[in-house]
Amino acid sequence: MNDMSSFAVQEFYSARELAEIAKKRGMKNFPQTERGVQIYAKTASWHVMGDRFCRKRAGRGGGMEYHFTLLPDEVIMVIEGHAMKEAVKAAQAAGHVTGRSKMDALKAALLGSRARAVMEARAEVLQSIDGYAISQGQRRSWGITQFLKAQETYETRQDIEHRRDAGQILTIEEAASLAKPLLLTADHGFCLDPKRIALANDRKNTASVKRRAIYDWFKTRDEAGATALAPTPPKAAAPIHPGFAGFLKYYAIGSKPSAPDALKKYLEEENPPKEKRITLNQVKYILEKRLSNIERNVGREGMLTLRSRLAYVTRTTDDMWPTTIYSGDGKTFDAEIADPVTKRPIRPEITTIVDVVTRKIVGISLGRSENQRSVAEALRNSCVNNGIPAIFYVDRGPGYKNNAMDADVSGLMGRLGITKMHAAPYGSQAKGRIEIINGTVWNPLAKDLPTYMGQDMDKEAGDKIHKLTRRELKEFGFSRSLPSWQEFVRLCEEKVEEYNAKPHTSLPKFEDPETGRLRHMSPNDCWEAHRQKGFEPVPVDEAEADDLFRPYEIRVVRRAQVEWGTNTYFDRELERYHTQKVMVGYDYHQADKVWVREFDVSTGQPGRLICVAGFMANAERYVPLSYEEKALETRANARKKRLEDKIEGVEAERNAPYLVDQSETIEASFLDVAPEAVETVSIDPGPIQLAVDNTSIAPRRRTFGSDEELAFWALENPAELTRGQIEVLRECMDSATARELFRLSGIDTEALRNLLRVVA
Repeated sequence: MNDMSSFAVQEFYSARELAEIAKKRGMKNFPQTERGVQIYAKTASWHVMGDRFCRKRAGRGGGMEYHFTLLPDEVIMVIEGHAMKEAVKAAQAAGHVTGRSKMDALKAALLGSRARAVMEARAEVLQSIDGYAISQGQRRSWGITQFLKAQETYETRQDIEHRRDAGQILTIEEAASLAKPLLLTADHGFCLDPKRIALANDRKNTASVKRRAIYDWFKTRDEAGATALAPTPPKAAAPIHPGFAGFLKYYAIGSKPSAPDALKKYLEEENPPKEKRITLNQVKYILEKRLSNIERNVGREGMLTLRSRLAYVTRTTDDMWPTTIYSGDGKTFDAEIADPVTKRPIRPEITTIVDVVTRKIVGISLGRSENQRSVAEALRNSCVNNGIPAIFYVDRGPGYKNNAMDADVSGLMGRLGITKMHAAPYGSQAKGRIEIINGTVWNPLAKDLPTYMGQDMDKEAGDKIHKLTRRELKEFGFSRSLPSWQEFVRLCEEKVEEYNAKPHTSLPKFEDPETGRLRHMSPNDCWEAHRQKGFEPVPVDEAEADDLFRPYEIRVVRRAQVEWGTNTYFDRELERYHTQKVMVGYDYHQADKVWVREFDVSTGQPGRLICVAGFMANAERYVPLSYEEKALETRANARKKRLEDKIEGVEAERNAPYLVDQSETIEASFLDVAPEAVETVSIDPGPIQLAVDNTSIAPRRRTFGSDEELAFWALENPAELTRGQIEVLRECMDSATARELFRLSGIDTEALRNLLRVVA
């Protein structure tokens, strides 16, 4: 079996083996030397457990061996994890060998009839030599010598028979040799047929094979397999025209020009010398006769399209139990749903996890985008309701490849004992089972809704429902055409139940107990069939289900306090952990408390629960700030800052000095001097030129109450955007917090990003 349930753990371990395991894993709470382990065993009184648990190793000078169950839990976890990884490696190696054998078979099938016959004849000669040497308990070199002797004897006998048939007189010795049976051929079983030997030599009239040739054939077969025994083409193919490489610069591009157009452009723009000028007939011959279907499309098609032309391997799960592999993927729903908070239209993200063996949907989560929280929730639902998987097979999206999932300390994979595998880039074919569910479950559900907006949606109908929903939102604050979030959740749950109960053509057939007819199993039927064969899922303890999936981070205790975000949490139980590292678990939607556990140095995972620390006042604030509230406050502060800047500008404009027309003379009579000593001073500023032409006053600038309102308006009125509004939106898109708030408000951030790119 190739499933992970087949991995084996060694029953007894010596002190040296245990020390090597502890040293390799860097375990601090278990001895890393042989002598240290012996002292540890003596202190723990392992020797008093009897021969069933502590025995002397067989052989001379054998030391003591200790049973697997005597070891501490941490050591047992390390050994079991290592055994599972070795099982995964062995399964992958077996798959590699199987793949190589299939590729060898494919190469042999592509050989011509003559080359395949030569390959089979040579393989037959080598197999006969190996078989005889093994049967006699001898080496291959001895078998080759015996083959050459048998071949010489056979040739001599054939020559004598030919002379006898021609009427020539034979000697007494020759006549006696004909009277004896040819035991060498019968006993050895060597391939000595002249036609087969001539075919193996790949020559018509050569009925014997030389020693050097046999050794060369053995070397080739051992290094590259039996298919390498096929002869190489006797005539090397003519070199490709030197001008073809230049032609490819204009032909192997994504726009896929025709060969005549590409050749014309090459000759006109490159103006190559005479030796590199290629004709259209030469180009067509090379494309059709010298290049394969893959080679002639390189550059004209992307890697994903090219892979669809290559051979693929069908993976079977016949020998696996359910929960061996879970596969997950996210899909943006192809219909608009009313946001549960803002009531604005959004396209939610559905994260689906399916059991690969039974094709059963074991868990889903519904969110605004594919992220760590939605993936964790889907994985939690799957594990709690159907069992913990051995392997989690996903793509490389941000929801599956992040610190919370991968980190050695707080990663869900390590805490659950799950091995995560990522699909290779451009390798969506390997995740076909989860991709099929996206197309057979969620796409039909989206088409049932009036707000469907898939690629095949009629443009006129789509524009009509789009305008209707926006008009209703503007007038009433909600739209009757938008399905509510509660309705959406109900429809998704019904679709999952319907899919799991529906027969699946890729599952085996069985006799339906109700109708008595053969039909394909449904995912539920397949799951139940495995249960009847003895399958039991690995459950999640009900008491640990909530805390098991909570993210944890390393923090240092300071005077019975730990910090998370901008909050400080306190508990008396933390006093004895002053300056020590602990693991702090938190809830995304709850900020009044955190869960503090010991930091297990040996495994890097959260250990024993110390306490549930409560929020205490600190220098920054007196109200606990949750993850979402912090994001909202950050958005509000940024908005407040921009409004303050606008207010300052208005005040500065109001307090600016007015320009007045003052043409009269101002006498400086306020000076306390004699009138005759005072000169008359006049100020003549001249005509005042106003900078604004009253006949072309700009329209009043539109203002918005929030960045979200500006973003909604920008998507609907892109032609009216001003430079300042564009800059504000760019600042928002550069901020991770602002982007998250846009998504929470139902704004299509990708459409907004494309709009800003266009107006740049």
